[in-house]
Amino acid sequence: SSGINAEYGHTSDITDKIDHGTGNESNVAPDRSLLTRSKGIVLMMSVSVVATVQGSIAFYLSTFPTGMFLIISGIYTFLFLSVLLSYHNLTLWNFSMKKWVASRVALAVLAAVCKTWSFQNLPIGDASALVFTAPLFTSVIARIFIGRKFTIVTVFALLSGIAGVCLITKPSFIFKDNTSEVPGYYKLVPLLAALSLGTSFIFQEKISSKVSPVTVSFYTAVLQVATGIGWSVYEGVYPLPECGLARYLLVVCGLCYTAGRICLNRALKYESAPTASILRNLDTAFAFIVQVAIFDKPAETLSVLGAVLIMMGTVSIALSKIFDVTFGIEF
Repeated sequence: SSGINAEYGHTSDITDKIDHGTGNESNVAPDRSLLTRSKGIVLMMSVSVVATVQGSIAFYLSTFPTGMFLIISGIYTFLFLSVLLSYHNLTLWNFSMKKWVASRVALAVLAAVCKTWSFQNLPIGDASALVFTAPLFTSVIARIFIGRKFTIVTVFALLSGIAGVCLITKPSFIFKDNTSEVPGYYKLVPLLAALSLGTSFIFQEKISSKVSPVTVSFYTAVLQVATGIGWSVYEGVYPLPECGLARYLLVVCGLCYTAGRICLNRALKYESAPTASILRNLDTAFAFIVQVAIFDKPAETLSVLGAVLIMMGTVSIALSKIFDVTFGIEF
C-alpha cells in the first residue's frame, strides 16, 4: 500500500516531487524498453475492449432510461472503486494538482453526457463520426499548448482512424442520406464531446504521474452518479431494472466503467495524449466485430475496409515504437 501511495506522491514529503517522488528523476535515464513503452498500447486496447462490452450492454438495454442507467452503473463503479481505495489505502484528499484533477473529471463527464445525448438524438453514423474526431482535437491542443510535435506515424494513424470510423458508421453528411435530417446545430453537441474528451486526455497526461488513476476514476464515478440524478429529474422517470439479466448486465457495466477508467488513466502515464486518443478509435472496429458476430449485422465491404484502416493506424503506432526502441529510429 505504501508503495502505491509513494508512486503517486501521496505522502507529505514527496507530494511536490516529479513523477515517482524520489527527487532524482533528472539523473535517471528513462526506461526505453519495449515492454515499458508498449504498456500504453496494451492498456488502451484494453480500454477499447471493455468500452465495446459496455456499449453492447447499453445497446441491449437501450429502452432503459439514460439517467437511471448512469446512476446504477455509476453506483456499481463507485462501490468497486471504494474497495480498491480501501485495499490500497489511497487518500481522497491528500494529493497534489487538485484543480487539474477537478478539470479532468469535469471534462470527462461532460464528454460522456454529450456523447450519450448525441447517440440518442442524432443518426448513429453522424454521432460516431463526429465524436471520434477527438484525436484531431487532442493532437491540435497538444501541439499548441504543450508543444507536442506531429510525427508521420501520428498523422497517418489519425487520418486512417477517422477515415475508418466514417466508413463503418457512414455519416449522412458524407454519404448523402437525406432521410435522417436533424437541425445543424445538433451536430455541435458531439463536437463538444470530442473537444471535451480530447482536452481531458491532455489533463490526464499532465497528472498521470502524480495522482492515482483510482482516485481520478473515483471522483469521475461520483460526478457521473450526480449527473445521472440530474438527468433522471429532467426526464421525470425513475424505474429500476427488472430482476434477472438486466441487473447482472448493469453490474458488468459497472465493472467495465471501473476497468476502463483505470486503464485509461494509467495508459496516459506511458503514452502521449494524442496517441492514446487515436487508439481509442479501436472502439469502433471492435464494435463492428461485435455487431457482426453477436447481433447478426451483415458485414459490408466498406465497414470491413474501415475496420482494417483503424487497425492499420494502431499497427503503425506499435511498429513505430519497435523501431524507436530497437533501432533508435523515430517516425
